Amino acid sequence: MPQDVTLCITPRERFSCAVASLEDIIRNTRPGYALVYVDANSPASIARELKQLCAEHGFTYVRHDHYLAPNQARNMALEHCTTRYAVFADNDLFVTQGWLEGLLDCARSTGAWAVSPVILEGGTTPQVIHMAGGELREHRADGYNEVHQSHRYMLHALRTVRSELVREAVGMFEFHCVLLDRQAFAETRFLDEAFLSHHEHLDLAREIRLAGGQVFFEPTSVVRYDNASPFQPCDREFFELRWCLEWTESSLEHARRKWHLAPGDAGLERAARWTEKHRRLFESTQKSWSVRVLPIVMRRAVRRWVQNVKSKPASASP
Repeated sequence: MPQDVTLCITPRERFSCAVASLEDIIRNTRPGYALVYVDANSPASIARELKQLCAEHGFTYVRHDHYLAPNQARNMALEHCTTRYAVFADNDLFVTQGWLEGLLDCARSTGAWAVSPVILEGGTTPQVIHMAGGELREHRADGYNEVHQSHRYMLHALRTVRSELVREAVGMFEFHCVLLDRQAFAETRFLDEAFLSHHEHLDLAREIRLAGGQVFFEPTSVVRYDNASPFQPCDREFFELRWCLEWTESSLEHARRKWHLAPGDAGLERAARWTEKHRRLFESTQKSWSVRVLPIVMRRAVRRWVQNVKSKPASASP
């Protein structure tokens, strides 16, 4: 049965796991969807495999022989999208059985304009949450807006919190994977290409809220983006462009002007510091994922256990 949805796959920060990602999506997604693959200057050997996979499955393959910023690629994918729903997925995404059905059911049941799944990060084990719904708050202070975002359950083991995850309205999503209802934006060009490397997800989440729409989190849909497997030499040029100082500063300044943030806004400064740290990811992926993440996950598990113990009421005296 046709599902009235198009998967729009675009580059995130590298190409070396793009073929494995597309194969995984095909293997774990029930047929009936359309797919548009925007390939922005991947190496020739990878491009051949991507093009062949798309041809074998009747997908649309769009090749550009130059690098694209994420929203540029997404807008190009949308030009080929005719279904009501569009699912944006980065080219380093891996999925689980039923992931798409969960997103679609949530959108149809709630009328949400955007639906975000459980997003894991890293390797297949341990299953570590990157984000299980996002918070986005905004208020005025001293004549300027202040925008605050947070990732719920970040770097917690999925098994320890899964029972707490429920379908609910949230503040924001990330473009690792998100389903959007295109009818809600029929007259709006909502993917702002001036956001070259940062905050394009927050910009869209704000636009949805300001227009009266809702973002929902769907716990039955589980996906993973791979920031664990080693980067390859063919990834370096795009990775360094994607997170270069020029693109970062331009994106953050655009956010400051568009959202009426103060000069020296603390949130923008945090984003700049995050980028500086993230630029070291290329080298850090040469280390084992478990070695990198397990100490953090264990610390958060212990902290969570302590908090739960403290929150329990004291037993009544006999």
